[in-house]
Amino acid sequence: MTATIVTLGELMMRLSPPRKLRLRQATSLDVCHGGAEANVAVSLANFGVESRFVSALPDSELGTQALMSLRAQGVDTRFVFRGAGRMGLYFMEEGADYRAGCVIYDRADSAFTCLDASRVDWDAVFDGADMFHLSGITPAISETTRALAERSVSEARNRGVHISIDLNYRERLWTYGVAPSEVLPAMVAQADTLIAGRGDCPACLGMDGDGENGSDEWVTTLGAKLKDRFANLTNIAITIRSSTTAEHHAWKAYLQQGEIEVFSRAYDMQNVIDRVGTGDAFSAGLIYGLVQGMSAQETANFAAAANCLKHAIVGDANCVTVDEVSALAGTTSFGRLRR
Repeated sequence: MTATIVTLGELMMRLSPPRKLRLRQATSLDVCHGGAEANVAVSLANFGVESRFVSALPDSELGTQALMSLRAQGVDTRFVFRGAGRMGLYFMEEGADYRAGCVIYDRADSAFTCLDASRVDWDAVFDGADMFHLSGITPAISETTRALAERSVSEARNRGVHISIDLNYRERLWTYGVAPSEVLPAMVAQADTLIAGRGDCPACLGMDGDGENGSDEWVTTLGAKLKDRFANLTNIAITIRSSTTAEHHAWKAYLQQGEIEVFSRAYDMQNVIDRVGTGDAFSAGLIYGLVQGMSAQETANFAAAANCLKHAIVGDANCVTVDEVSALAGTTSFGRLRR
């Protein structure tokens, strides 16, 4: 089945010291591009899905470089506006062993923060679209992007487009005087699919599960509470990560579809290469499973395998194919050399 997925968000330039150096030690920085919704768009394009990205970039060489990075991955960039404002940046200091990683944002007054919803041709954006994906990062950036996010969800709902929201709570971004719990519940109330991590629902929706955070009891009770509060949701996906060190993570996912509840395979990843974008890889895998008509168990397993593979990919985006994800989801033998 072919499908068209629309995502909306900010594409940033990521700057990282090489070889796990700290920023204060760095004499050079590696460059790539990323952002939650852009990462989902790239992953879906790599899966062969028509992927349409809505954003804004500066009319400068940095903006052109960022735009080229999307086009190189096969993303439809017709709705990326060019204009005033700067390139949003973030600096990524990778963790090592028991030293945690660190992200520093430098995105104030970026071109995307100036994108007014009235500039967007929503009829064209959603023409032929099967699903719209947005993260809680976009309404967190500024009052303007909050209005843009709210308008985009409303426009998608008015056209009957399936809406997917990843709560993606980022404490450092909600700085303009509004709490996420004042914004996101109304957006989730219009959505069809909800994606959340372990700390997202308490911060964004004022809800939590029962029992120990991360336990099966916790996630199933949280799923039940979400289902009761948001009857509109047809899919509720909750990801469960446990970190021993910066390079050793355990991970699995829970998916609820109506009366069906499933857990994905659990992965124990002992040599994490790049933690950033793994949740976006899961979102893309989940969306792919949904539009392909996979069963709940198949969808959860495919999305979890996509997430697992991203931990071994440098950069924000998950540059893997459907065959690679399916192979991991279906195998019990890991790390063998392909010949």
